Amino acid sequence: MKFEKRFSRFVLGFGVALGCLLATARLDAAEPDIRVPAVIREGFAVWVKQGPSYAVDVWKKGGALEDDRKAAVLVSTFRGLDRTLGDFRAYEVVDTKQVGASTQIIYLSINFERAAIYGRFLLYRADKTWVVQNMDFSLKPEAVMPWLAFQGVDYGQ
Repeated sequence: MKFEKRFSRFVLGFGVALGCLLATARLDAAEPDIRVPAVIREGFAVWVKQGPSYAVDVWKKGGALEDDRKAAVLVSTFRGLDRTLGDFRAYEVVDTKQVGASTQIIYLSINFERAAIYGRFLLYRADKTWVVQNMDFSLKPEAVMPWLAFQGVDYGQ
Protein backbone atom coordinates (compact mmCIF):
# COMPACT_ATOMS: atom_id res chain seq x y z
CA MET A 1 0.00 0.00 0.00
CA LYS A 2 2.82 2.42 0.88
CA PHE A 3 4.52 1.67 -2.46
CA GLU A 4 1.35 2.47 -4.42
CA LYS A 5 0.91 5.74 -2.53
CA ARG A 6 4.53 6.78 -3.13
CA PHE A 7 4.37 5.76 -6.76
CA SER A 8 1.16 7.72 -7.36
CA ARG A 9 2.71 10.82 -5.71
CA PHE A 10 5.78 10.43 -7.90
CA VAL A 11 3.67 10.11 -11.06
CA LEU A 12 1.55 13.11 -10.06
CA GLY A 13 4.61 15.25 -9.29
CA PHE A 14 6.34 14.20 -12.48
CA GLY A 15 3.22 15.01 -14.51
CA VAL A 16 2.91 18.47 -12.97
CA ALA A 17 6.61 19.22 -13.56
CA LEU A 18 6.42 17.98 -17.16
CA GLY A 19 3.29 20.07 -17.79
CA CYS A 20 5.00 23.20 -16.47
CA LEU A 21 8.06 22.54 -18.61
CA LEU A 22 5.99 22.07 -21.76
CA ALA A 23 3.91 25.18 -21.06
CA THR A 24 7.08 27.25 -20.62
CA ALA A 25 8.60 25.85 -23.82
CA ARG A 26 5.48 26.75 -25.79
CA LEU A 27 5.49 30.29 -24.42
CA ASP A 28 9.14 30.75 -25.32
CA ALA A 29 8.58 29.47 -28.85
CA ALA A 30 5.56 31.72 -29.38
CA GLU A 31 7.30 34.93 -28.29
CA PRO A 32 9.26 36.70 -31.01
CA ASP A 33 12.91 37.46 -30.39
CA ILE A 34 12.82 41.17 -29.50
CA ARG A 35 16.43 41.58 -30.69
CA VAL A 36 15.24 40.92 -34.25
CA PRO A 37 13.22 43.75 -35.83
CA ALA A 38 9.89 42.89 -37.40
CA VAL A 39 11.16 43.32 -40.97
CA ILE A 40 13.62 40.44 -40.54
CA ARG A 41 11.13 38.19 -38.73
CA GLU A 42 8.53 38.87 -41.45
CA GLY A 43 11.05 37.99 -44.17
CA PHE A 44 11.77 34.61 -42.61
CA ALA A 45 8.04 33.95 -42.11
CA VAL A 46 7.51 34.62 -45.83
CA TRP A 47 10.52 32.41 -46.69
CA VAL A 48 8.84 29.45 -44.99
CA LYS A 49 5.59 29.96 -46.94
CA GLN A 50 6.77 31.24 -50.32
CA GLY A 51 10.54 30.90 -50.65
CA PRO A 52 13.69 33.02 -50.49
CA SER A 53 12.90 35.43 -53.33
CA TYR A 54 9.81 36.65 -51.47
CA ALA A 55 11.83 36.98 -48.25
CA VAL A 56 14.35 39.22 -50.03
CA ASP A 57 11.42 41.30 -51.35
CA VAL A 58 10.24 41.83 -47.75
CA TRP A 59 13.75 42.70 -46.55
CA LYS A 60 14.50 45.23 -49.30
CA LYS A 61 11.15 47.06 -49.10
CA GLY A 62 11.54 50.67 -47.98
CA GLY A 63 15.31 50.45 -47.60
CA ALA A 64 18.39 51.33 -49.64
CA LEU A 65 18.27 47.95 -51.44
CA GLU A 66 14.78 48.49 -52.86
CA ASP A 67 16.09 49.58 -56.28
CA ASP A 68 19.49 47.91 -56.03
CA ARG A 69 20.66 45.01 -58.24
CA LYS A 70 22.13 43.29 -55.17
CA ALA A 71 18.68 41.96 -54.20
CA ALA A 72 18.38 40.03 -57.49
CA VAL A 73 21.86 38.55 -56.99
CA LEU A 74 20.89 37.44 -53.47
CA VAL A 75 17.74 35.73 -54.76
CA SER A 76 19.80 33.81 -57.32
CA THR A 77 22.31 32.82 -54.63
CA PHE A 78 19.58 31.61 -52.26
CA ARG A 79 17.98 29.48 -54.98
CA GLY A 80 21.29 27.71 -55.51
CA LEU A 81 21.80 27.28 -51.78
CA ASP A 82 18.34 25.78 -51.32
CA ARG A 83 19.25 23.03 -53.78
CA THR A 84 22.59 22.40 -52.08
CA LEU A 85 21.72 22.83 -48.40
CA GLY A 86 18.15 21.54 -48.37
CA ASP A 87 15.11 23.24 -46.94
CA PHE A 88 15.25 26.25 -44.64
CA ARG A 89 14.72 25.23 -40.99
CA ALA A 90 15.16 28.25 -38.72
CA TYR A 91 17.39 31.18 -37.89
CA GLU A 92 19.29 32.05 -34.71
CA VAL A 93 20.65 35.36 -33.50
CA VAL A 94 24.43 35.18 -33.16
CA ASP A 95 24.98 38.78 -32.07
CA THR A 96 23.60 42.29 -32.31
CA LYS A 97 25.56 45.53 -32.46
CA GLN A 98 24.12 48.97 -31.90
CA VAL A 99 26.02 51.28 -34.26
CA GLY A 100 24.15 54.45 -33.45
CA ALA A 101 20.73 55.63 -32.37
CA SER A 102 19.35 54.91 -35.85
CA THR A 103 21.47 51.97 -36.99
CA GLN A 104 22.17 48.44 -35.82
CA ILE A 105 23.62 45.22 -37.16
CA ILE A 106 22.03 41.80 -36.62
CA TYR A 107 24.20 38.71 -37.15
CA LEU A 108 22.35 35.45 -37.80
CA SER A 109 22.93 31.78 -38.40
CA ILE A 110 20.41 30.58 -40.97
CA ASN A 111 19.90 26.85 -40.58
CA PHE A 112 19.05 24.46 -43.40
CA GLU A 113 18.75 20.66 -43.51
CA ARG A 114 22.44 20.01 -44.23
CA ALA A 115 24.32 23.15 -43.18
CA ALA A 116 24.06 26.77 -42.09
CA ILE A 117 24.76 30.04 -43.83
CA TYR A 118 25.53 33.24 -41.97
CA GLY A 119 23.92 36.60 -42.45
CA ARG A 120 24.53 40.20 -41.52
CA PHE A 121 21.71 42.75 -41.71
CA LEU A 122 22.53 46.45 -41.44
CA LEU A 123 19.31 48.15 -40.31
CA TYR A 124 18.30 51.78 -40.35
CA ARG A 125 15.52 53.32 -38.28
CA ALA A 126 13.34 55.12 -40.84
CA ASP A 127 10.50 57.05 -39.22
CA LYS A 128 8.94 54.48 -36.85
CA THR A 129 10.14 51.20 -38.37
CA TRP A 130 13.43 49.48 -39.11
CA VAL A 131 14.38 48.93 -42.76
CA VAL A 132 17.25 46.90 -44.19
CA GLN A 133 19.98 49.18 -45.48
CA ASN A 134 22.27 46.31 -46.50
CA MET A 135 22.55 42.54 -46.09
CA ASP A 136 25.29 40.02 -46.71
CA PHE A 137 25.37 36.22 -46.55
CA SER A 138 28.13 33.61 -46.63
CA LEU A 139 28.81 29.96 -45.93
CA LYS A 140 31.82 31.16 -43.93
CA PRO A 141 30.86 32.84 -40.65
CA GLU A 142 34.03 34.95 -40.54
CA ALA A 143 33.04 36.57 -43.86
CA VAL A 144 30.08 38.34 -42.22
CA MET A 145 31.41 38.29 -38.64
CA PRO A 146 35.04 39.37 -39.05
CA TRP A 147 35.88 39.14 -35.35
CA LEU A 148 35.63 35.33 -35.66
CA ALA A 149 38.70 35.28 -37.92
CA PHE A 150 40.84 36.64 -35.12
CA GLN A 151 39.68 34.42 -32.26
CA GLY A 152 42.33 32.07 -30.99
CA VAL A 153 45.13 33.75 -32.96
CA ASP A 154 48.41 34.09 -31.10
CA TYR A 155 50.18 37.12 -32.58
CA GLY A 156 53.30 36.41 -30.53
CA GLN A 157 54.27 33.56 -32.84
